[in-house]
Amino acid sequence: MFEWTTSTILFASAVGAFVGFVSGIFGVGGGFLLVPILNAVLGVPMPIAVGSAACYSLGPATTAMLARKPGAGYFEMTMILGGGLLAGVMSGSWAVGYFGDASAIHLAGASIPAAEFWVLSCYLVLMLVIAGGSLWDVLRSGKGTIQRRGLLAFAPVPPIARIPDLRPSVYSIPLLALTGLIVGFLSGFLGMSGGLILVPASIYLLGMRAQDATTLTVVMVWVVALQSTFMHAYHVHVHLRLTLSLLICGTIGAAIGSQAGLRLTGRKLKTLFGSLVLLAAAIVAIRLVWLIMGARQQ
Repeated sequence: MFEWTTSTILFASAVGAFVGFVSGIFGVGGGFLLVPILNAVLGVPMPIAVGSAACYSLGPATTAMLARKPGAGYFEMTMILGGGLLAGVMSGSWAVGYFGDASAIHLAGASIPAAEFWVLSCYLVLMLVIAGGSLWDVLRSGKGTIQRRGLLAFAPVPPIARIPDLRPSVYSIPLLALTGLIVGFLSGFLGMSGGLILVPASIYLLGMRAQDATTLTVVMVWVVALQSTFMHAYHVHVHLRLTLSLLICGTIGAAIGSQAGLRLTGRKLKTLFGSLVLLAAAIVAIRLVWLIMGARQQ
């Protein structure tokens, strides 16, 4: 059960610093690490963990964006995705509240809170897929240079947007809007600012380089974090004292991480990113097993 104590404050501050550092390096908001840690270690109820993580992500995202100084093309791409992102975030935030009020899930003779089961299960599947794809790409790149063309380039559905500041510079607006909708829903539902999905999506769907994908993700993470903060605050899913404890050290960690990330090569970024996502998947898997075993013993 979650209790607000001095040890909770210190632990939350340390976690915020680590997650902020990770956010700065990879351009992700850190929610994919923060939500499982808050729920599994501190016992924060899942709706509150999701809402507080979404609110926290706004601080490191702002710091990382200021450190990278993105050009106008990155903001233009974010505007195209913005409508889908907003609709997705609203839907995902509503889904968290719905499952939070729903009855428990009965599995293997155990009664598990519906919100925890569905959010953690989605986290586990998503992270295993993303980590596997990232590490597999690293192994392939070791055999020579990969000439990648984004998957969306094979379906140029009009109307088409041309953004000279980005490479590639031609994108299908309907497909980008659909991508924004999916990312927004997962962000609102899982409490992450979308970086976990946006980094691989920018590389494999849009065909961008790892560094450019990270910069684009930093901008979009900031937009999604802002939207998610308002939506979860509306649903009263934000614990202000917990969020402030995370933000104080998290913003500093993000500034340091952003400078470190600029010095890493694309291959190193993918390797570290995939390994980190696997670590988060292990935390989620342990939490799910613990929930089932604990419920069966009651």
